[in-house]
Amino acid sequence: PAPKRRRMGAGEQPGQVKVIFHRSGPSQPSQTQTQEEQGNASASDDALAHARGALAAALARVDGGDEGPISPEVSARVRAMALAAMAYWREVSLDLSKAASCLHRFLQCQRPLYWHRPPWRGVNLGGWLLLEPGPSAALFEHFEGVRCEWQLMRKMRDAMGAERAAEALRTHRETFVLEDDIRRIHALGFNAVRVPFGYWVVTGPGNEDEFMGPCLEYLDRVVAWCEAYDLQVLLDLHGAPGGESGEKPCGRESKDWHWKDWRFEDSLAALRVVARRYRGRRAVTGVAVCNEPSEAVPADVLCQFYDRAVRAIRDGGMPPNEVSVVLPVYRTERLDEIWRLWNRGYDGFACHSNVAFDLHLYHVFGPWWQRQGLGNHLRMTRRHRKILRRVPAVVGEWSLALPRRVSGDCAQEEDEAQQAFAAAQLDAYGQASHGWFFWNWRDCPCQHPGWDARTCFERRWLTKAQVVDAAAGPAG
Repeated sequence: PAPKRRRMGAGEQPGQVKVIFHRSGPSQPSQTQTQEEQGNASASDDALAHARGALAAALARVDGGDEGPISPEVSARVRAMALAAMAYWREVSLDLSKAASCLHRFLQCQRPLYWHRPPWRGVNLGGWLLLEPGPSAALFEHFEGVRCEWQLMRKMRDAMGAERAAEALRTHRETFVLEDDIRRIHALGFNAVRVPFGYWVVTGPGNEDEFMGPCLEYLDRVVAWCEAYDLQVLLDLHGAPGGESGEKPCGRESKDWHWKDWRFEDSLAALRVVARRYRGRRAVTGVAVCNEPSEAVPADVLCQFYDRAVRAIRDGGMPPNEVSVVLPVYRTERLDEIWRLWNRGYDGFACHSNVAFDLHLYHVFGPWWQRQGLGNHLRMTRRHRKILRRVPAVVGEWSLALPRRVSGDCAQEEDEAQQAFAAAQLDAYGQASHGWFFWNWRDCPCQHPGWDARTCFERRWLTKAQVVDAAAGPAG
C-alpha cells in the first residue's frame, strides 16, 4: 500500500523541532521600544499592579475569611496558582519562554480543582469511520491508484454500483471495530480511545461529496462499549467539511485545495450536534475540533475558529469539568506561532478552561528522519519531552514506526531498538498534561509493524506494565 500519509510540506525543514519561545536574546525590554510597545508595557504594569491587589485580597480571605478555615492543601494550591499567575504577568512582556512555563504551572494547579480523571493513555481507532489506505487497506487494495476515502467511494460506485458499494462500506463499519476490540484495549491497560470520524458521519455528505452518511449509530455504539469497560473517549472530528487540508487524512486528497475550501460554519454545526448528542455521557471526556490543519490556514483564522469551536461545544452542554476540548496544532514547528496568537489575541487559556493543543509526533516522514540513527531519534524524543512540559497538550498520534535502517540487522537488534524507542516516547509523552494516543489499534500487515498496537504488544515492544504505569501516574 501507499505510505500512510505525507507529513512534510513545501519549504519545511524536517527534524528541526523548535522548543517553543526559544530565546534569541537576553530577557530584557528592548532599548529601542516604539511608542506602541511602551504603551503596551505601561498597560501591562497597570494590569500587574491591579492583579497583585486582587490576589492579595483573595489570599487574605483564604488565610482567615468569614467562611472558616481553609485546608492546608487548598491553601497551598491557591498560593501556587497565585505565584504562577504573578510570574506569568511579569514575564509575558519580557520573555515568552518563561511566560509559557508559568502559564503551564498555573494550569497544572488549576485543572485538578475540577478535573478528577487521569490523563488519557489511549489508542486510536483510525481507519474505521474515516478510511485511510493503511488501516483500511482491505478496501483500498482492490482499486489501484486510490489514495483517500473520497476517491475510493467514487471508484467503488463506478465499479460496483451504488447499492453494492454502500453495502461494502456498511460491512466495514460493522466489523472493523467490535466490542471485543474494546475489551482487549481495556485488558492491555489503556484507559482511553480516540475515535477519528469524518463530518459526514454526523451530518451526512455535503457539497456533492462522495462520502456516505450520516451514521452516528457507530459512535453511539463505541461510546456505550467504552462506558461498559470504563474507557474514556476522545471524539475526533478527523475530516472537516471542505477539509482542513488537501491531504488524505481528512478524507479527500486534493492538490487544488485552498484553505478557504474549509467550511468553518459547517464544522461548527457538526460540533454542535456532537456536543448535544453526547453531553453527559460518562465515557466522553474529550472532543477534538479538527485533526491536522494545513499550515496554509492563517494562524489568526485558525485561532478564531478554535475560539468559536470551544464556545459551541460548551454551549452544547459539555462543561470543562466533564469534557476537554482539543485544538490541533499538529506539528511542533507551528506551536510558537499558535501559542502566541491564542494567548495574546484571544486570551485563550484564561477564557477557556480545560483546552489542550494537539501534537502529532512521528519519526518517519521525510528524508531528514530517514537519515537519522537511533541515537538522534531518542534525542528528538527528549526534546519533545521539554516542549510538552511547557504547554497544555495531548499527543494525539504517535507510533513505533522507524526507518528500516534504524532497526538493526537481526530480530534481536530490532526488538532492542524498538523497545528503547517505545520507552523513550512513553517517558516523554507522559509529560503531556492531557495524555497521549498511540496510532493505531490496527494497521495493514504490509506496513511497518510499529503502526499496529496489537503487533507491538505481541512482539513486546510495548507491554501492559508500561501502559498501566503510565496511566497510574499524573502527567508531569
